[in-house]
Order: sequence, then structure tokens, then C-alpha cells
Amino acid sequence: MNKKAFVAKITWVTVFGIAMAFVESAVVVYLRAIFYPEGFAFPLNRLADYRILVEVLREIATIFMLLSVACLAGKKFWERFAYFMLSFGIWDIFYYVWLKLLLNWPSSIFDWDILFLIPLPWIGPVIAPVSIALMMIVFSILIAHSFHK
Repeated sequence: MNKKAFVAKITWVTVFGIAMAFVESAVVVYLRAIFYPEGFAFPLNRLADYRILVEVLREIATIFMLLSVACLAGKKFWERFAYFMLSFGIWDIFYYVWLKLLLNWPSSIFDWDILFLIPLPWIGPVIAPVSIALMMIVFSILIAHSFHK
């Protein structure tokens, strides 16, 4: 595959990740307005079991969407894995970019957040997923590039 095709794949996977991040952050805008009208803070409000299930299923659906674009972009397992890491990393970073633009949150990369619900709730500072996402992006491009030489 030539350089132009490789750059196009990276670009479109990135665009998908950015758009998917907006969808996710828009949902969070509504959830926070409904469940945290005074502003999001810990400790978390208790949600009904079915709402927690809906949130877990939404996260699973997000993973499948990110995986789907990776499967379309790559041919071999490791190439698909690279594109999944790219889409996930971009999505994760831009999720916080969109939240900053839409809610002016987080106020700092050290603010705490619910990072993920699968398999159990992960809670930590925003810098943790952003740092991991940056590494995922770098390694994903290196791996994907190795398939396009």
C-alpha cells in the first residue's frame, strides 16, 4: 500500500474517533444535566440498576464501533489491533476535549472521573486515560506503518 493510502486510513480512523468522542461526550452532557444538575462531583449519585446496565451496554457498543472501524481499516490481526488502538486513543482524548468545550470540564487533567464501567467501575484522574491514549496512538501508528512498507 502506498503512503497516500496509509495516510488516508489513518485520517479516516482518526475522524471516526473524533466524531465518536463527540457522540459520547454529548451523552455525558445530558446525563450530567439529569443526574448532577448542581454539577458533577464525587461521591457519585446512586443509579437504578437498569440505568447502570444501559451505561455498560453503551460502553460495550462503543467498543464494538471502534473495533468495527479497525476491522474495516486493517487486513491482518495486528494491523486491525493497531487501528483499534488508534481509534480508541483518539476517541478517549477527544472525549475530554469535547467535554472541555461543552461543559468547561475537566478544570484540570488531575480532576477525577469515572473512566470506564467494564468490568467494574474505574475511577481516577483524567491524566491517566489521556496518557495511556497518547501511548496507544503512538504505538498504533508504528504498528500500522509496519504493514504499509
